[in-house]
Amino acid sequence: MGDNANNAQVPSSEQLLARLSGGGEDEELAMIVRGSQAAEREEDAAAPAAGPGDLRLRNRERPADVPSLGWNKFLRTLGLKPKPNAAELAAADLGRARSLIRLSTWPRSVGILVANPKGGVGKTPLSLLTAGVLANIRGGGTIVLEVSDDPGALAVRAEGPAAAGVAELLRDMDEIRGAGQLAGYIAQQTSYAAVIGTAGDREALTGEDVKRMAALTDTYYPVRVMDSGNQPSSDAFHGALEVTDVLVIPVLDALPELNGAMQLLRHLHKLGGRAADLARSAIIVRMHDGRTEDPEVRSYADQLVETAGVGAVVHVPFDPHIAQRTTLSFGQLKPATTAAITQLTAVIVSQLNAALRKAE
Repeated sequence: MGDNANNAQVPSSEQLLARLSGGGEDEELAMIVRGSQAAEREEDAAAPAAGPGDLRLRNRERPADVPSLGWNKFLRTLGLKPKPNAAELAAADLGRARSLIRLSTWPRSVGILVANPKGGVGKTPLSLLTAGVLANIRGGGTIVLEVSDDPGALAVRAEGPAAAGVAELLRDMDEIRGAGQLAGYIAQQTSYAAVIGTAGDREALTGEDVKRMAALTDTYYPVRVMDSGNQPSSDAFHGALEVTDVLVIPVLDALPELNGAMQLLRHLHKLGGRAADLARSAIIVRMHDGRTEDPEVRSYADQLVETAGVGAVVHVPFDPHIAQRTTLSFGQLKPATTAAITQLTAVIVSQLNAALRKAE
């Protein structure tokens, strides 16, 4: 970021969106977005040196070595020490992301909300895949809940038919006394994530419904990912905000989806307090669904997310398995997609770590 003089010349995300769509400038929102800043990141205090008896701890937390690949691997067998190539550096970076995901711990269960008022941007796939990475690397312990006011597509995109879901869970909640009973409402994934969607018809969820489901599942799962609907003003969405630690906003390089993200950020800033904090620390995920992306819109999208005042921006490449809009299986993703989702999940975990440290 530049100095104040330079910042004053940079158009806000809302100004850019208004310019591209031909509309007028929302000055109130422009001031909000200009004034919002990235989430505060606190540095961990230096840990004391491990003693002789802490060998297991030292080995567990030691960063992964840069892997040897291809020609460099051969040279190292000869005793030479060539500089890591791009593939080796990428592999080491991925290893560090996986270590962060695996080793992070929290004093309570944590909540991740995936949201955008526009449909078709990838909220449900992103909910399933980030939960899949968390469960796959951490050995389970992650559940995905449908928290949309009306029934969504979570049960359709998840693996395995579920005889029961959100409606049945709410009906029977007072009778559930253990993990075995809760398992009857869950669709278990090959990634080791658990999913509770909508098995049939149901009434609209309320904010209290969402908070009750979160309280119950938090007893058995350290990580809760929530797949939300398309109404940020709904009671269910506000209930989800109350049990959220990190907000994830998927977007496509298209005006309606970008406008939806800006609408959501505006709504959260107007709510103020903890909701505004979630907006400032939010992670925007640039999804790519295989459709043609207009270069001009893509350029504006670059500027929009850069000036939106959020915590991070991550890209997820096009993957035909996601684009099929059918059952998602974590193991069928392309390696590049798995790597991108893993890096995204590491950013989410980093934000969780910062959010909970800040709350202490």
